Amino acid sequence: MKLTLRRYSWVLMFQFALLGVDLFCNAFGPSLARNRLQTAIFFFVTQDVLIIAEYLLFALALHSTCVYQVGASHIILRHCKLFLASITIYFLLSASQHFWIVYQYSQPPDVDDGHQWPLGLIALSVSQRIMSVFYYYSSKSTALTMADPRFKEEHLDWIAEQLGNK
Repeated sequence: MKLTLRRYSWVLMFQFALLGVDLFCNAFGPSLARNRLQTAIFFFVTQDVLIIAEYLLFALALHSTCVYQVGASHIILRHCKLFLASITIYFLLSASQHFWIVYQYSQPPDVDDGHQWPLGLIALSVSQRIMSVFYYYSSKSTALTMADPRFKEEHLDWIAEQLGNK
């Protein structure tokens, strides 16, 4: 399947919609799901599925380029290292935070402090929020990298030059 401009614009719009929903879940999910386990699980599963979908969209866009089809995907991947690292770390931090929060819901509340989060969970949440900034930035920059017209068929000379510079 070739990635035409029309198809790429749909992929790009879908990718930014996923980022927008992820940002919404990150910003408002915990406050909307306060003291409601089912709502929290819904937001957490949605957010984790969207992170996986973001990676799948990247893989789809990568596999649709001429660079990948000639076996030189390393040309694109060297520009996307930050994205691959940030999406992996962000997913691991998010999933860890979500499991811990659900575990906290299953614990009986102490009389003293209600449903106070332990310091480790607070640190994990802060780390996940900081990593989200890198994830959003790298995702946007990778989407723009994938839009580079040099990776398409009409730039075979450029691709051959890149392969010769190994």
